[in-house]
Amino acid sequence: MMFLILFFFTNFNARLDYSIFEALNLVYQDDYTFAEQIFDSLITKYPGTPIFYVLKAGLLDAYMLDHSTNEWEPDFYRTVEKGIGVGKKSLKEAQTREDSGWAYFSLASLYGYRAVRKGRHKSYIKALSDAYKAISYYKKTLKIYPELYDAYLGLGTFHFALSVLPRFVKWFIAPGDYREKALKEIKLAADSAKYTRIPARDEYAWVLAFLKPSRKAVRIAKSVVNSYPNSRSFMWTLAFTYRRRGHWWEVERAFKKLVPMTLKDQREYYYSLTILYYNLAKAKYFNAHTDDAEWYLDLAYFYLYFVREKMPDMDDVKKGMEKLRKWINRRKQWRANHGPIKNFRRVQKRRH
Repeated sequence: MMFLILFFFTNFNARLDYSIFEALNLVYQDDYTFAEQIFDSLITKYPGTPIFYVLKAGLLDAYMLDHSTNEWEPDFYRTVEKGIGVGKKSLKEAQTREDSGWAYFSLASLYGYRAVRKGRHKSYIKALSDAYKAISYYKKTLKIYPELYDAYLGLGTFHFALSVLPRFVKWFIAPGDYREKALKEIKLAADSAKYTRIPARDEYAWVLAFLKPSRKAVRIAKSVVNSYPNSRSFMWTLAFTYRRRGHWWEVERAFKKLVPMTLKDQREYYYSLTILYYNLAKAKYFNAHTDDAEWYLDLAYFYLYFVREKMPDMDDVKKGMEKLRKWINRRKQWRANHGPIKNFRRVQKRRH
């Protein structure tokens, strides 16, 4: 799934509004350096405005997701903590429903970012605590300021997350199934949000594909990629929608595009390269390019050797790589015994 970016802006002049949209477009194109400069300057000029801390936290989270790293977490948590303090103060000083709505919204977004990051580290109790705070603040936002459609992206994200929690966590809290509700909320943001329409469309495509392989998910993801062809995150979502439909030729094509895009900015982010080459190896395998699959898998193992940072999903990735190695060896053994596969067409419908 693509990353959760909740960037919002209100009650400022058109020049500032332009700066926000400029920064958002930079983030969507993976240009984090200049976007961070804009967000830092806004925090410096408006230290008592909580929404700018949301912008900064969103940037840091998006960067870490894109680069498959946790290196900016200290700065991320400091930004969130500072923003929550500013948000609570702003809420006490609010004089209009718009002011209260934006204050609630900022708090919801900051607690939401922290919940998602804790969840990635499998700190489920802490994640759930922040998630329920985020949901509560999102609901208060919409009650006070129902025109703020951007809030539906965060609300839908957490309703969906609570529906797909690990089984043992579900047993502990019995959260229920909100997947259809979440899908409607995310679609509402994708259709009507002002500032989060792009990430909402990306997330809507991902959730659609997760729930059920569909042409609609592919179509939406492709439209986002066409608008932002330099975005690695959006390209990953497109690859996911193809994979869910079993269109492995298209998956392979998407990952081949991701290789130069990743090497351009992430040559030293070995885990990011590990994930990329592992997925490309899997696509090659399902397209019956066994030798190519083995080559890319070896490349994934090569980069994995240099990874020094423990990532939350690393054990699962290693298991997946080991399983793919077994599949490749089994096919090579079959080929040695029976000859090459002829007239092989892999329009694979299996869902991996």
